[in-house]
Amino acid sequence: MLIDHAADLELATTTDQLWAGAVKVFASLGFDHAIYLSVDSDFENPFVCSTMTGLYDETPAKDDPFLIYACDRYEILNLGAEFIAGHPYVSDADRAFVERAAQQGFRAGLGLPMRLKGSERFGGFLLGNALDRVTFLERITPRAEEIRLFCMIIHRRIEELAEPENTTDASKPRHALVPEPLPQGFDVLTPREAEVLLLLAQGHTRKRTAHVCGLSVHTVSDYAKHGYKKLGVSNRAQVAALLFGQSQA
Repeated sequence: MLIDHAADLELATTTDQLWAGAVKVFASLGFDHAIYLSVDSDFENPFVCSTMTGLYDETPAKDDPFLIYACDRYEILNLGAEFIAGHPYVSDADRAFVERAAQQGFRAGLGLPMRLKGSERFGGFLLGNALDRVTFLERITPRAEEIRLFCMIIHRRIEELAEPENTTDASKPRHALVPEPLPQGFDVLTPREAEVLLLLAQGHTRKRTAHVCGLSVHTVSDYAKHGYKKLGVSNRAQVAALLFGQSQA
């Protein structure tokens, strides 16, 4: 499963090693190109991992339309030249940037915000390929939520590896993997309960869930038990039915 690849990649010890592994997984999902991009709250100090050489030569990374328009909410967006008609608010300069990306093979893609404006840093992933709009929607969009979970785990590991050694604090709480909004009814859960239940519902073992979340297996079991009770279910299969058995907006 895709989540297993993410757990394995969390063992990477350098950003380059992690990114190389993530790019291979993205390729297996049908993406020709992948970008991870984040900036400070004032759009400065961009951090970029990318398969697209020279994309930011004319347009600085901090001016990527994804940062400007897509990082106000945790919504997966369809991006690229094939979907530009659905974003009439973008500027002419932004359209030129999108067209340059299309010339390199990024015609259709997903924009997946990992942190939003207002955070100390914000940004996320842009994953794309050369498919036309209809084919992209048929082949890629149905797996968007699964892809987002994979990206959340890779994002968190990137943040950990990119953090300067002198600011690392093992006692500092790790950010939750699960972004809001969750499906209706899940607002009764704490962020940790939601994080644990989502991973378990994806088929992750309790041992791997503990590794991904930085918890003990016993603590994972406690969070699962409390979460099940709040949702009125008794196992991970019932959580999966609530999470993934509904139609996506």
